[in-house]
Amino acid sequence: MITDGEALRRWVERASAQAPGRVVLDLEADSLHCYRERLCLIQYADELGVEIIDPLAIEDMTPFRDWLSEAQVWMHGADYDMFLLQKTFGTLPKFLLDTQVAAKLLGYEQLGLASLVEQFFGVTLSKKNQKANWGIRPIPDDMQQYAQGDVTYMLGLADQLVEQLHEKGRYDWFLENCRHNMRRAIERHENRRTEVWRIKGSGKLGRRGLAALRALYNWRATEAKHFNCPAFHICSNEALLRWSAQLEVFGVPMPPSDWHGPRRAYFRRAIHNFQLLDEEEYPLLKKHGERHGARYSETQLEHLLQRRDILAQALGIDPSVLASRGQLECLAAGNTKAADLMKWQLNLLREAPSPRHAR
Repeated sequence: MITDGEALRRWVERASAQAPGRVVLDLEADSLHCYRERLCLIQYADELGVEIIDPLAIEDMTPFRDWLSEAQVWMHGADYDMFLLQKTFGTLPKFLLDTQVAAKLLGYEQLGLASLVEQFFGVTLSKKNQKANWGIRPIPDDMQQYAQGDVTYMLGLADQLVEQLHEKGRYDWFLENCRHNMRRAIERHENRRTEVWRIKGSGKLGRRGLAALRALYNWRATEAKHFNCPAFHICSNEALLRWSAQLEVFGVPMPPSDWHGPRRAYFRRAIHNFQLLDEEEYPLLKKHGERHGARYSETQLEHLLQRRDILAQALGIDPSVLASRGQLECLAAGNTKAADLMKWQLNLLREAPSPRHAR
């Protein structure tokens, strides 16, 4: 366990001596236990073994940040990790290779790290501490062992996945995917403060419903901050959407019976403040037409969906890996830019046989 600046500097010397793409990182945070998550632990592995860095104990993490910005690392399912790295250090690795992305491109159905380690090595990793509070100190021995397990097998897993990618001619797809994911992560980080209340499912709401959602989302954030707990401890996104839909049609949402008096009062106040808004203060809709830039026919969309599904079956991968429904809607509307597809995806979709030819 690296807990002081001198040990961190020695670790940087070791990590800097490794070949590009021959190191692994994993991160642990306390996002399930407090309002503002913190990076609480950094697990590192290379050919020599595993080390664990405690960023809560080290006053100056600049050596790690400087190393990170020039490193080529492996991670697994790195979307949230990229968020943590940018939030904590203001940078991402020079290049981030993701074993979960590799597994998707190879058609594996079970994509969790524990599932892949069991498939490739016959080792069962403990899931006991998946939801542990990594902000506690000292860190119990069983949590340290769990943290080590998350990176112990990663290089071996990466090597086998890369070998399979080369065999199937998909390694270039993999590299492009990783670059694409890093670009998207940087864009999300830069735009993270804009309309964060537009949660998944909000596209079904009208302007009045969106205004209600914005008010309730901000109320929940205030409550979570006050009690220093994750927002979902106050209420779920599904509840916010349900209440917003009721307010859209001038219904009156009822707070849960187990809420204490002050929470019920602040909830009602948020609704009252929403009801005082003028219509011009409601958020604007983000319609499909704005995203696509043109209308599309359902026939054209269905044709693209069928071509995608036939191609995905032939490749042995999930259809969404080739393109999501939303991306195909953009293509059907003639807006390739809005689809934000990678070159390998576009090339495959263009070459895919039509359904009648496939038969």
